Amino acid sequence: MSDFVPGAASSLLVQGKIYSHTNLSGDGEPNLHPAVRDFFAHLPVEAREPFLGYCAESALVSDQLWGLDTERPGREPVSLDEALPHFAGAAMVSKMIREEGDPDHGQSTTPCAACQALLDRLNIEFIGA
Repeated sequence: MSDFVPGAASSLLVQGKIYSHTNLSGDGEPNLHPAVRDFFAHLPVEAREPFLGYCAESALVSDQLWGLDTERPGREPVSLDEALPHFAGAAMVSKMIREEGDPDHGQSTTPCAACQALLDRLNIEFIGA
């Protein structure tokens, strides 16, 4: 039996560059940016999945926010409001990762409710599914 866990891969087009990430796995909590953690903490319970914070979409957004933080040493972490200009015109797509031979492999998929809310908050256009 395979140890394969179905997942997703997402790509984010921002500032003319493409960044890609798969969903996160492993022990412990994901190292999400504080602004993303705070956003998720304030979502209604019904919008929170058991895998909250492990999605490729939230990992990509967190990576961008961590990057913005490095551009402002000695300051508090960037807020979602402060990050809005960075994400102007940004777009994202997500695809399913499945075992070889699975017809769903590579098919478009939609973000979970929490990630869709995060993308909406940052005006990131989701393309695909």
